[in-house]
Amino acid sequence: MAEPASRSRRDTRARRGRVIEQMDWRQLRNPYHAVRVITDDQLETLHRASLDILETLGIRVALPEARENFRRAGALVDEDTLVVRLGRDIVEHALHSLPGSVTMTPRNAQRAITIGHDMLCFASVLGPPYCSDLEKGRRDGNWTDYCDLLRLAQFFNIIHLVGGSPVEPLDLPVPTRHLDATLAMLTLTDKVPYVFCQSQRRIHDVFAMIAISRGISLEELASTPSTYSIINTNSPLQYDAPMATGVIEMARFGQPILITPFTLAGATTPATLAGAMAMCNAEVLFGVTLSQLTRPGAPVVYGCATAAVDMKTGAPAFAMPEYCKAAQIAGQLARRYGMPLRSSNFCSSNTVDAQAAYEAQGSTWAAIMGGVNLLMHAAGWLEGGLCASFEKFVVDVEILQMMASYLEPTTIDSDTLGLSEMAEVGHGGHFFGTGRTIASFETAFYRPILSNTRNYGSWVEQGSQDAMQRSHEIYKHALREYEQPHLDADTKEALEAFVAWRKSEGGAPLV
Repeated sequence: MAEPASRSRRDTRARRGRVIEQMDWRQLRNPYHAVRVITDDQLETLHRASLDILETLGIRVALPEARENFRRAGALVDEDTLVVRLGRDIVEHALHSLPGSVTMTPRNAQRAITIGHDMLCFASVLGPPYCSDLEKGRRDGNWTDYCDLLRLAQFFNIIHLVGGSPVEPLDLPVPTRHLDATLAMLTLTDKVPYVFCQSQRRIHDVFAMIAISRGISLEELASTPSTYSIINTNSPLQYDAPMATGVIEMARFGQPILITPFTLAGATTPATLAGAMAMCNAEVLFGVTLSQLTRPGAPVVYGCATAAVDMKTGAPAFAMPEYCKAAQIAGQLARRYGMPLRSSNFCSSNTVDAQAAYEAQGSTWAAIMGGVNLLMHAAGWLEGGLCASFEKFVVDVEILQMMASYLEPTTIDSDTLGLSEMAEVGHGGHFFGTGRTIASFETAFYRPILSNTRNYGSWVEQGSQDAMQRSHEIYKHALREYEQPHLDADTKEALEAFVAWRKSEGGAPLV
């Protein structure tokens, strides 16, 4: 499939209409101390319990290469059950070689992102099979919407990384879908791209395309990370072949992996937060060990997506207090191991309503206060991850920008105290006309792109639109304002030639 045409550039502000005023591109820092919801003694109890799980119960691993790697390291491997049991000495040795941070450089080096320490970044929604908006309703994921969601990820500066397929383009053939999807990701955006760990051949295809986009070799790619991927364990206590392959290949090529057990307390773990976190941590440590056995020093990000289930329906209860606590306990474990932390902006709502907003706000707040470094699904997630919503994307952008503003340091000095200004205005006056107010009226405070601060009468005169209706207009406007990032002709030609060649070979299977 040919590269999608870029949106035509409007040559005047008048033709564009209202320009969306947003924050400038920059990576964020979190200056605050992370929340601690368990004591140091409880943290060590969790750690020891996880080592006990690995040593006595073990993890079932479907990939023979992974089991052989563990066997060579001294682990006990049962080929009848495919279970690998790890001694704690093997795990502790792996933890010593982990890097504390990793920097990923996409084809536009100015968009490089560091994950770790006090750095914070946001990635767009990843992987839903459906998408929706007010105009067309809920629908199957498709190529057109896939590309438009990529354009939104590029347009909004608060989005730092592309979260893989923002919706799955189900109208593309499976064997070659990853080729078209990666080509669009590398041409419609210049931010850090994503690779799905679905099979070795697909992973290598994406690595090759990313190297082409940067003008470097695969060997150079291994020393200068450019992409990332999520490894979801098959809880309870399993790694299937694609996920184990992903750990090995990402480590082999020096690209960061986000090892994230998708554990549900009461369904795939015991119905306690302690049991859920002990098992989640064991599954993370197992993947960490496999990565370091493959390549000592390979970057790994600690991931946690532990939630409870609704005991009446069995459905995941995203963004509930248990999820928020789990995200913050995961932060304490990640810091204990010296690892960067991944969390998510989750919600369970089926539409862009108050539930979607308060759950997104709550999960985002909990993650950031827990010391998250990379917030996945930061914009667009709906229906527990089954749907990518264009309007929710804008709602989330507002939440993320408000968090970014909250993280900005507060300056208190003789200038900002404004005592002379108070004396100038005097008792009972106002500050609307002072020099400071006039000079800084556009920059003094956070300026929302979605929230409406008009009074009731003015709001009615403007059409009485609610947040969902306003977000619909904003996303449409953002697509009109979108400008495709520059890509030199030779690089574009090389990418298209690679895709054509791999298509002629039939592409690659999922597994």
